[in-house]
Amino acid sequence: MKALGPPPESRRPWLGGVTVSAFEVYKKNQAVKTIRAEIILKDPLVEEEIPTLGRDFVEIKDEACIGTGPTSSRIAVIDYNGALDRVFKGAELHHDKTRFKTGRRPLERDFHFHQVNAWAIIHKTLALLENPDVLGRRIPWAFEWGRLKVLPHAGYWENAYYDRGTGALHFFYFEGRCSGRPVFTCLSHDIVTHELGHAVLDGLKPYYNEVTSAATGGFHEYFGDAIALTAALDHRKVIVEVAGRQDQVLSTTSLIANIGQQFGQGLAAEYGSIADAYLRTAQNNKTMDDLVGVYEEHDYSEVMTGAYYDLLENVYTHLIEQKDSRKGNDRVAALYNAARVVRRMMLRAVDYCPPVDVRYFDYAQAVFRADKMAYPIDAEEYRNMWAGVAKGRKIIRESGELDPKPAIHNSDLRNLDIDNLAASTTDAYDFIDSNRGVLGLSPTADFRVINLYRTKKISSDDYRVPQEIIIEFVWASEIKLTGRDFGPLRNGFLPLWCGGTLVFNREGNLLHYTVKQDDDARREDLFQYARYLVREGYLAIDDGERGLGAAAGARKFTATIENGRVSLSKQAAMRHFHKDNGEEVENG
Repeated sequence: MKALGPPPESRRPWLGGVTVSAFEVYKKNQAVKTIRAEIILKDPLVEEEIPTLGRDFVEIKDEACIGTGPTSSRIAVIDYNGALDRVFKGAELHHDKTRFKTGRRPLERDFHFHQVNAWAIIHKTLALLENPDVLGRRIPWAFEWGRLKVLPHAGYWENAYYDRGTGALHFFYFEGRCSGRPVFTCLSHDIVTHELGHAVLDGLKPYYNEVTSAATGGFHEYFGDAIALTAALDHRKVIVEVAGRQDQVLSTTSLIANIGQQFGQGLAAEYGSIADAYLRTAQNNKTMDDLVGVYEEHDYSEVMTGAYYDLLENVYTHLIEQKDSRKGNDRVAALYNAARVVRRMMLRAVDYCPPVDVRYFDYAQAVFRADKMAYPIDAEEYRNMWAGVAKGRKIIRESGELDPKPAIHNSDLRNLDIDNLAASTTDAYDFIDSNRGVLGLSPTADFRVINLYRTKKISSDDYRVPQEIIIEFVWASEIKLTGRDFGPLRNGFLPLWCGGTLVFNREGNLLHYTVKQDDDARREDLFQYARYLVREGYLAIDDGERGLGAAAGARKFTATIENGRVSLSKQAAMRHFHKDNGEEVENG
């Protein structure tokens, strides 16, 4: 699909901030603090077949800025269609200022409901992730603007994606191949939260957007799926529907495991039931052995998405067995608590991951280590469950690999004054610089501190876990792209990103350290991955033309060449891309 250029300056509503026709700012003690919005819990197809999983109301609390779009302090819906070069009118506040106006048209034509649905789902999911029960801190954006933009009807295409360059989530629509019914990706709870997951991870770990390995690309896709699963299980109606069935375990239901059901049905050659419709599923048996020679990141993601679901199933079964009962209320409580345990373990681990080129082994260790720091005694043996899952997926060979003996202790570090080194990124730089040898940095590594933050997390019992002070730093080496396979990139220099993560508590004790060094194995991985992208035609040369509502075009990766230096960026899309008889095809 040919990429569309940007519209004329007069038609660019995203330049110079967000302009809305009706915008109100509320003081803390005035009028609106809560907006009530109706959302679709899964997607329209599921709503038709399972009415109890249709819609529900959510509350957006403590918003000081509310405007047409909807627009709020951190999210702006701009309904720009790049294919039509048109901006659709945004939803306006109702006169009672507690909700947005939506139409009485059929769902497929009610664009104001589409806008509010996506906006409210994103708000609710962000609040869940930033809660002290999960990350315990504000999520930053990787782009330069304060608001994440949302395009509910970006154009006609069987896809959705997040793009850092425009600071936006792009949702497309298409006609179902068999049913002929329109499919709006902005109406899929799974797709909206999956794409939000990409924006969240890009803010938390911006260097994961650098092209370093298929594994890191796969992790990005897994993280989107994990956010979709996490967000779905934050709705009581979903939990009641799933746990209310007579299944003791979750393996016999696909309601939460199958991601993007209407989307998958829309791509299907034959119209059937939701049981056979999905974009991807967390119910799979993929292991690391299945990823040998695999570079497609959606395929790569399925191992870890399956591991997330395995852990959820194990914890749920454990909690059911503790009750020794299969009563409906017990199952609902067990699934609610299992979802809380798993999202805490799997999402908090991001803070303990290296800042660049994350691999599943790194992440598996981070899950174990972050949970151990919060819960020194594994009373319910959740970490043992995780070790079993990681071993079953062949991410590790032995359980002991998840918790190796620390290579660095406080006594090894010079100038360790937690108040001083946590005062600013400059002070953190000085501390790292004075400990280059211990931390494994060469004297020539020109590193910079990219993150310095504190967390405020709570345990499942609502007591405060030790506050973490986290420092991330990166530097870059280079590899030369030699050989004819690299085409226009030949003899260019591609950065090999390296870096480390230090985690202290507020008393100055080192809790965790992980680092990605410049080594031969990583150099070879990046070389082969870059060659694969060029050979398979997945790269496009950036010509400076990029439109906010434009479809991604024919390529997934963009190469920018300046003074012989090559920079690769990727686009996080919902779809699989494969080659079939020399033709590029997309599979759900």
